[in-house]
Amino acid sequence: MHAVPAHPVVSGPFGRGAAAVWVVRPAVPVRAVVVFGHGWKVAPPSASYPWVGQFRPWLDHLAARGDAVIFPRYQLGGADAQDASRVRDYEAGAVAGYARLGRPRVPLVAAGYSYGATLAFYLAADARRLGLPVPRAIDAVFAAGPVPGVRLGAIATTTRVLLQVGDRDTEAGSGGANAFSALLRARGVRTVRYEVVRSRGAFVADHAAPKGTTATARAAFWSPLDALVAQAE
Repeated sequence: MHAVPAHPVVSGPFGRGAAAVWVVRPAVPVRAVVVFGHGWKVAPPSASYPWVGQFRPWLDHLAARGDAVIFPRYQLGGADAQDASRVRDYEAGAVAGYARLGRPRVPLVAAGYSYGATLAFYLAADARRLGLPVPRAIDAVFAAGPVPGVRLGAIATTTRVLLQVGDRDTEAGSGGANAFSALLRARGVRTVRYEVVRSRGAFVADHAAPKGTTATARAAFWSPLDALVAQAE
């Protein structure tokens, strides 16, 4: 049994190489677990290029709600191949993170941004085989497309899925979201919501927008994930 910390605590990375993982423990009893997949990184984590720190306000927000967060590394940062090894390393990190949390018997939600959103679908499909709770929801923010050469297994037809695309996102665009939307609907996943996040005022819905912390960015990205987690509880 792990003691509850006085404040949200980010610990890690635990494990080796790309299969390592960071864990965020809330300061209150865990109500749900969110596996949070970061976007593609072009350099290893450092003080000037923090991977967890880039999303720390969002992760702290989740922890304040009672959500523990598993943050798989899944790549070294740089010349990593975007292939099956990324799926394996992401899933290995998720398994290790869940064990670090003490395998709490609470709902699990898979969330991710860009390439991390792509990997969330593979986790949902493989969770049972990995010994993880099957994610009750997937929050795919500006998803990249399916991983070439890696078959996506079956996803429970009752899984709630939110696919978001940005109207000014010229990096991921809508191609990945469109591919996953078509695939899920063809397989009978019943609750798939497709949302275009629109620019307004000073808020620009480009590829970097989900990293923002303004009130508009929080409403666009944090609130929908909060709702998915609440529905999963």
